[in-house]
Amino acid sequence: MQLPRISQDNKDALRNPWFLSLLGIIAVFLLVNATFIVFAVSSSPGLVADDYYEQGREYEMRGITRLAARNKLNWTTKLEIPAQIYADTPAMYRFSAVDSRGVSIMDADVKFIMYRPSDANADFVKPVQQIAPGLYQTRLSFPLPGIWDINLKVSRGDDVYYQTRRVAVQATNAN
Repeated sequence: MQLPRISQDNKDALRNPWFLSLLGIIAVFLLVNATFIVFAVSSSPGLVADDYYEQGREYEMRGITRLAARNKLNWTTKLEIPAQIYADTPAMYRFSAVDSRGVSIMDADVKFIMYRPSDANADFVKPVQQIAPGLYQTRLSFPLPGIWDINLKVSRGDDVYYQTRRVAVQATNAN
């Protein structure tokens, strides 16, 4: 009985299905990664600014300033939003505020500034109407599902109040 010849010259190893499968997996892996690299280099999502450090510092200072102004006002506020939010489905949003003496905040300029972190083109502003002393409401709908930030801005004279709430907008209403 003669043993099979094992040598570097043996061409049968290149026809082994395990070897061919391994080569195929490596080729697909390299091709997919090359595709991702080409897309990453050729397209810019526009989410990173050139002066990101300076913008971050300004954002921090604005946040500290807003928090100090908010604490100085000493308003008691309530932001009412629906428990479930669906895209393209209008819902009622309410905001109420009273000052430190319990007096309703009246005749303020109230705006909902809707910010979508993943797509600045979808951002929008919705003014809010006063319906009773210290009570403001509006009906609005989000055009796209996903994560949104509701930035509330209340201006009355020199007083400016900010409040932010992050919400998840679902794609469709199951009802």
